[in-house]
Amino acid sequence: MTDKKVCACCPSEITEINDSEEHVIPNSIGGRKKVRGFICITCNSSFGQSWDTKLAEQLNWFSLAVGIERERGSSPDEIVQTVDGTELRLRADGTMTRKEPFFQRTESDGKANIRMFARTEREARKMLQGIKKKHPKFDLEGELKNLKMTPFKEDSALQHRLELGGSEAGRSVVKTAIAQCVGLGIPAHRCEIGIHTLKTPTDDRGFALFYIRDVVIDRPQTDLFHLVSIRGDSEKGTLLAYVEYFGAMRVMVNLSSKFEGDSFTDVYALNPQTREELDLSVNWDIPATELHAAFNGFGLDANNFDLACRNATAIASDMRKMRERHHVHREELSAVLSQLGIPPGGIPEPKDYDKFNGMMEEKLGSLSEFIKKIPPMPDD
Repeated sequence: MTDKKVCACCPSEITEINDSEEHVIPNSIGGRKKVRGFICITCNSSFGQSWDTKLAEQLNWFSLAVGIERERGSSPDEIVQTVDGTELRLRADGTMTRKEPFFQRTESDGKANIRMFARTEREARKMLQGIKKKHPKFDLEGELKNLKMTPFKEDSALQHRLELGGSEAGRSVVKTAIAQCVGLGIPAHRCEIGIHTLKTPTDDRGFALFYIRDVVIDRPQTDLFHLVSIRGDSEKGTLLAYVEYFGAMRVMVNLSSKFEGDSFTDVYALNPQTREELDLSVNWDIPATELHAAFNGFGLDANNFDLACRNATAIASDMRKMRERHHVHREELSAVLSQLGIPPGGIPEPKDYDKFNGMMEEKLGSLSEFIKKIPPMPDD
């Protein structure tokens, strides 16, 4: 007799008709790997709209900054704020603009003086057509020919206020951990604590933010990544997962206290921008006292959390600036990338930053430092 496959989130038996392809890591933040025989189509749709959506909202700034490509649609624009209080709109292409278009009309010596700022070419055309209606002598065609899109430069550093965790986002992480187990051949119902967590909205003890220590061995310092690691310990009978997104969100998941079989450690990691799988390792030599503390609400070391978020936002900011320059100086950049042997649409590796900056300066004149760290974030 074989175990029946039952949906991890409801009592329905998984069949060929209602089986779904579930992303291990949510597609909304760059996941591509899928598993079957895990949850039914109904639950896939329902919890994708709740748990995964909440997770994606919390990590949307990173998705926009690095250029996550979804299978359907794109990451929504996000309103960000500078230290001086200016509100800007961060878009999917990595560029930033004012939150709203700007239009100002003043009178001087019987003449109308107009200042305007449009976020898109279509928006600019519409605003110019409005001027033409009120001022028939306005040279609409001439102004349209001279219409030029220029990059918007923020004069103040951005504030990055990350709010990570909570019941819904946490359950998305638990779902990811169980999906990875299913992909390894471990039936979902063998993750009894994880399944209980998914089915019990009032019980969050199955997952915890984990910033007590950095468990990623030789952590990449210039790249962001997603990582799911599963650890089965036959001596302790435990099945745990460590999940990390963009280097900022770090969560420990308790899947089972009845694990049977050979001890093992599995790590699945990928670059969410290039979708390339990465060879990373996790140190599971974690004291039981730290795990106990985490699952009882004491896994958030403030200093480590702050350091993780600062590092992650600095890397993402560098990547966003690279993509913004790519967008604005596409032709010049294409020539430079070709000389560096990088395919169209690619991004230079950190080791090529200095050479890239020098070649761009030759084409575009004197530029401020292209790749730089963001200033320290203000205290809340």
